[in-house]
Amino acid sequence: MKQIRRIKYLYDLLRNSKYTYEMLLETFKKKRVTIGLRQLQRDIKDLELFLDKDERLVKNRGKDKILELEIKQQKTVNNLSFVETSIFKTPIDKKSLEIKTAFFNEAILKKLPIRIDKISNDTTSFNAEFKDTSFTLFPLKIIYHNFDYYIGCYIPKTKKFEIFEIKQLVRYRTLRKSKQYDNDKLLMRYNSYAKTLFGVTKNIDNNIYKIKLQFSSITGSYIEIFNWHHSQKFNKKDNTIIMTLECGINRELVGWISSWMYNVKIIEPPELKAYYDKAIKEIRQINKKDMLLYRNIFVEKQ
Repeated sequence: MKQIRRIKYLYDLLRNSKYTYEMLLETFKKKRVTIGLRQLQRDIKDLELFLDKDERLVKNRGKDKILELEIKQQKTVNNLSFVETSIFKTPIDKKSLEIKTAFFNEAILKKLPIRIDKISNDTTSFNAEFKDTSFTLFPLKIIYHNFDYYIGCYIPKTKKFEIFEIKQLVRYRTLRKSKQYDNDKLLMRYNSYAKTLFGVTKNIDNNIYKIKLQFSSITGSYIEIFNWHHSQKFNKKDNTIIMTLECGINRELVGWISSWMYNVKIIEPPELKAYYDKAIKEIRQINKKDMLLYRNIFVEKQ
């Protein structure tokens, strides 16, 4: 039985009842599946990657202090039974998304490179560099961001870390495991790189900017209760709230600032102000024209 099928089997078992490691090993034995305790422990660890947002793996000491495992559904706030999820930005083809996410998840587990034969659209500004749509990537992380799934990866061709919205990757296949790259080291480097981004969008350059935004008190009071970037800091000034960040400038940052409309002001840096003003100018111009063509003014500086 392949690992992906073992994990699916473990998920079905633990979602319905409590099991000890000994009980799980015995269950696999009855199915004529040979698996040792250490492999089972690794499967249990990897199982957590497959859990839904409202599920968690619970480990408790039961009778005779024997470790018991089960998957529990997390309760909603105050266990309210009338909470309803809006349809806003929910995928139309959920099944296709689940299959694709499972494919990339398994490739990450097995540390397999993937050949992308076709990529479409421009969600994160990273695919703009590829003149040839066929390339190889090393998948490092699946990112759930702003109600969507993305792949954080390393591209040997460009020797850079990139992020793609998962539905951009249209045709793909796994390749043989490569000994040339150390996935654990790549993941550490990727994590450092990802911290330079606001969200998952490519920066305009390699610089880290000290960003200062001023929000009206009501808008700022709302913003400061959420995480937007690991570097964020807030303080009050003259009945307004100042937010500071240290990250790159990208399309997602300018779009996020724009979403607060007339309740935000860019204090610094001048580079961010320039891109913000340019975006507003482009919006005004496009609404005066009859033709609408896709544009991305946030491509990397040459």
